[in-house]
Amino acid sequence: MKAARIWLALVYGFGALGLAWSTSQLLFLALTPFTLLGGALVLLYFEKEKRFKTWLVLALSWMAGYAVEVLGVKTGAIFGAYGYGSVLGLQMAGVPLVIGLNWTILLYAIYMVFKGTRFPSWSKPILGALLLVFTDVWIEPVAVKLGFWTWESPNAHWLFVAPLQNYLAWGLFSLFILSIFQLLQMRWQNPLAIRYWIYQLLFFMLLNLLLT
Repeated sequence: MKAARIWLALVYGFGALGLAWSTSQLLFLALTPFTLLGGALVLLYFEKEKRFKTWLVLALSWMAGYAVEVLGVKTGAIFGAYGYGSVLGLQMAGVPLVIGLNWTILLYAIYMVFKGTRFPSWSKPILGALLLVFTDVWIEPVAVKLGFWTWESPNAHWLFVAPLQNYLAWGLFSLFILSIFQLLQMRWQNPLAIRYWIYQLLFFMLLNLLLT
């Protein structure tokens, strides 16, 4: 566990520096999909509830997220008009395979943030959805600057570069998925999950400063 924490800290720390430094940026961009996949695999390795239900729920949430992304890209009616670049690797229907995985893993980790708290059960999906949107606020400027995806009509604000529709849609979708996790009473136990979310958030916060 300690080795995994150190590995994730180094990956995200050096990753932020590598992406911010123009000399190494292309190399680190090429490594991005492998980093996301590797981080997800390391995180899931430490999940104690390695049952069929765990993998089924995560797989279905990935499929739902991927389907929403495809509809979003094709129609522009869900998140706004946007499209993916080539940075995130292999795509199907215009959406990188790894993007659905990353959103699912983030929701899984955020679910763990509130799972053991004393907040009322009904409030946990709401709080989780708000936390996901807060995280996305920091992701969007970096993603646009590095060519992960682009918006046809971006906002002019520093952090809120995506249309407000995007944040609303992600909030509602996150609320839906987290509510399912809650209703199914997923008893996930992963001591690395919260730290994983924190590392991702700090990674994008740091890059917002370094790429300004």
